[in-house]
Amino acid sequence: MKRRGIVLMMTLMLISIITGIITLILTQSERMSRLSENSFSQSAALRVVSDLELRLPALLSSVTGAEQLDLAMRLPLQLETKKGDFMLKARLFSPYSRLNINRIVTAEGQINEPYVAALMRIFAIYPIADTELFLKLVFDSMDADFIERGNNTEIAEAQPDFKNGSIANEHQFNTLLERYIELSGDRTVLSIPWNDYIGYEGEKMDFNAVNPEALSLVLPTAPPEKIRALTLYRTKAYATKEEAIAAEPALASVFDTYFFIYRPRISYDLVCDIHIQENFRDEHLLFRYNLLDKKAQHVEFL
Repeated sequence: MKRRGIVLMMTLMLISIITGIITLILTQSERMSRLSENSFSQSAALRVVSDLELRLPALLSSVTGAEQLDLAMRLPLQLETKKGDFMLKARLFSPYSRLNINRIVTAEGQINEPYVAALMRIFAIYPIADTELFLKLVFDSMDADFIERGNNTEIAEAQPDFKNGSIANEHQFNTLLERYIELSGDRTVLSIPWNDYIGYEGEKMDFNAVNPEALSLVLPTAPPEKIRALTLYRTKAYATKEEAIAAEPALASVFDTYFFIYRPRISYDLVCDIHIQENFRDEHLLFRYNLLDKKAQHVEFL
């Protein structure tokens, strides 16, 4: 190869290497910049959480029963500076608004028939190919043993990270849905609006927080307008179980199985949903606040 050709090839290789290095540096710089900005905005958001933790006891000091708690969850917290460089929107809501799927079976494998019946009503509205398989997956996920009720229904056998004993969150429930689809080939299960019906915590639902979808599972014969009147369109909180039953007599036989009404000086978690905008940076996060402990916990950036 002629000297000129060698020099040209080496020059092209050098340009290519330099271009690659520059691209790498720019990529890393951009990534570090994003990380820095994200770290800054999350740090600012955590300061807001700490400030709210200090202020919430005073804001919630008037909560002495179900009516005041209901009012606290209806009123949004909002703050904006005159310059418009900081804006905070926050609201409180109850995590006890849906049927806790973990109540369907105990860790010892004892089945809770009323909760199973409520789950089956979902399948009456949204039929799937194999309800028996789905129930076996649920039961095997929540009992502590590894004895299978069906073929390959112990998810933890194939996925050691899947912990038996409870379905802790939506991610774990989605794993169960994926296994159902894998075993049945039926994807109709994904068309069910699960988030409207089931949750993952609480012994019972707060009657004043229950959503209409979950209430309809418990009162399947109640007309839709009655369900909406007890939930979406109610004008005040129910202060006692007796008051709720007076509004809907059909609750008498099921109230103690599914519901409670908040009383003062009991442990009660609120979820605080926060949107923060600071100098055109946005953050959305959740944290838990217990009315007794008065502590912010489980901060989650969304």
